[in-house]
Amino acid sequence: MKIRYNYVKKEDVKYCRSSDTVREAYDYLKQTGYRSVPVLEDGGKKFAGLIYKVTLLEHYLENDGKDEDSLEQLIRDQDAFVSEEESFIKAFLSIKRLPFLAVIDEGGEFTGIMTHANIMDVLEDSFGLKTGGYLMTVATKEHKGAIKELVSTVKDVNIEGLLTLDNGDYLRRIVVNLSHELTEKKLNKIISKLEEKDFRVTFIDDVQQGKTAAGKA
Repeated sequence: MKIRYNYVKKEDVKYCRSSDTVREAYDYLKQTGYRSVPVLEDGGKKFAGLIYKVTLLEHYLENDGKDEDSLEQLIRDQDAFVSEEESFIKAFLSIKRLPFLAVIDEGGEFTGIMTHANIMDVLEDSFGLKTGGYLMTVATKEHKGAIKELVSTVKDVNIEGLLTLDNGDYLRRIVVNLSHELTEKKLNKIISKLEEKDFRVTFIDDVQQGKTAAGKA
């Protein structure tokens, strides 16, 4: 999955200009309520970095800063950007310490930002929280071909998503997103087939109805 399908477009992004003064930037952050916004230059085409409200306050309180001081010296995280052609995984790993990531196109022009909310939307979609269904958590001893065997066991049912947890551990958990069209009778049959293969269904979440039910022990 590429970044280009999951970010806030430029026209909906609040930002400062690199030519702004410290006072202009501080007033703008107060007005918008954000703790950080991107800073753009070259008429709003190029990403210059991030400006933080806390950085502006430190400039005033600790460095005896003046209202008319240039914003450029206070810009931080100039490398906080990803290309819209990058994979979702790169953004997921890069955004951890940041409030958001700037997104640039192949020509290096600023096109928007990816926020933590965008990341959560993708994860919610992978868990089936938007379309509904059953999230089945399956525990198994780590061994070669475990996922292939699990998928083969439930091959008669539409698998809408798959997520593995505890990778590298002796015991692994696999979360399988099954279609909401699955009947309870069919679900119980799948559980039985999995347990015959030494998989253990530890939990089942009914996302469609907002209910959860413990799986067989």
